[in-house]
Amino acid sequence: MQLTGKQIVEKGIITGFSEEGVQQQGIDVRLDKVIKFIDTWGVGVVPAKGKTILRDRIELKPIIENGVEEWILDPGYYEVIVKEGCKMPENAAMVFISRSSMVRNGAIIHCGQFDAGFETKSMGFFLQVLFPIEIERGARIAQTRIFETASVENLYNGQYQQDKQRV
Repeated sequence: MQLTGKQIVEKGIITGFSEEGVQQQGIDVRLDKVIKFIDTWGVGVVPAKGKTILRDRIELKPIIENGVEEWILDPGYYEVIVKEGCKMPENAAMVFISRSSMVRNGAIIHCGQFDAGFETKSMGFFLQVLFPIEIERGARIAQTRIFETASVENLYNGQYQQDKQRV
């Protein structure tokens, strides 16, 4: 069963959310940082055993105009960090879906599954930009989709738990 926005709030799954972000079927999340994957000699590595290695990337600084922080993104692939965090219970899994305003502008969210037991102060996922787009810091860009599952004993404790990859 997919949880409603109200159920997500009651269960404390999403942290740092805005009241306007609580929707019928999920919670909208707001853009905080943009990281661009760059085309250098570095390659990403997905090994059979061990840790994933991400390709080279750089954090983009926003443009500030009239007190508004924004990014103007060219076509490409980006990691985006949002203001919200999560604390996934033992009986739930989450993915993100693009808000229609993003899709209509040629910007599509890609995301792996957030497993039971995963915790982070600031969630992230990936953004594929097909046409140039301007996005303000704090803009709602994606929505959570959280499903209840059977409880699991082996909770997530991988390389991204508690923001280890960002330290």
